[in-house]
Amino acid sequence: MSLPVPVYKLQSFPRHEPNALFYMTRLEKLVQEFKGIDNPHSHTFYLLMWIVQGSGTHTIDFRTYQIGPSQLYFLTPGQVHSWQLSPDVQGYNLFFDANFFRGRFGNRLYQYPFFHSHQHQPLLELTDQQALFSDLFSYAYKEYENQQPNRTDVFLSFVHILLEHANRLYNQQWIGTDTHLYDRIRDYEELIERQFLTVREVRDYADQMNLTPNYLNHICKKVLGKTASQLLHDRIIIEAQRLLTHTPQSIKEIAFQVGFDDPSYFVRFFKKTTGQTPAEFRQSILPDR
Repeated sequence: MSLPVPVYKLQSFPRHEPNALFYMTRLEKLVQEFKGIDNPHSHTFYLLMWIVQGSGTHTIDFRTYQIGPSQLYFLTPGQVHSWQLSPDVQGYNLFFDANFFRGRFGNRLYQYPFFHSHQHQPLLELTDQQALFSDLFSYAYKEYENQQPNRTDVFLSFVHILLEHANRLYNQQWIGTDTHLYDRIRDYEELIERQFLTVREVRDYADQMNLTPNYLNHICKKVLGKTASQLLHDRIIIEAQRLLTHTPQSIKEIAFQVGFDDPSYFVRFFKKTTGQTPAEFRQSILPDR
């Protein structure tokens, strides 16, 4: 039977300081100290994971990535992930609450393409500037550990620098894409994230964005190669897959929870989108449990 996925807060981690809105540890240390951290779980905070050495796999919302050196992973609150790491793995995990970053940088957190998007890869594979990122993570960790004056402000500066450098490299993938169109996609994805359980018509999202449905669809197809409806459907499917994998709820109960009054329509929708029925999907993940 499916098991509920744990949702970890910053306070869940070893030696987290009470009331602190940030946390950092060596990856190899976390694996040793936190039993079960490799199993599927989600967080209430943002996560950066820098791989120095090692191999394995990292599964994020049902997509599996091959782990290797000089990789930087990004996770947003609510995403479910798990990993299988080689014994020689080394790296850093840096966690922070949204309010930690927003206090100084406002909504900048929501403008990074590697956060808050189910369309973009939550991974940056560095082909250059590896030394820069290794140094930044090393210095950030020293700042975290050493308890010097104004530590919170200095640590936040390191987080900001890491995210801005990552953003520059990540956006090289989107050279030629109109920045304004990309910003509109992000606006649409943010609306979907907040409303996908109750708002199911593209025209309703377009109205909130002061766009026509046809123009919103044009933007999505130009930037991502998907229709506006596909982006909405992708988010619904991810939620259904999470519930099928990590809860014991019946398919009928899950259908209602993700906004379908007719469970049979939910089954047809799921199969059309994924190629499997919900029951087939749930059966396919049972051997891994």
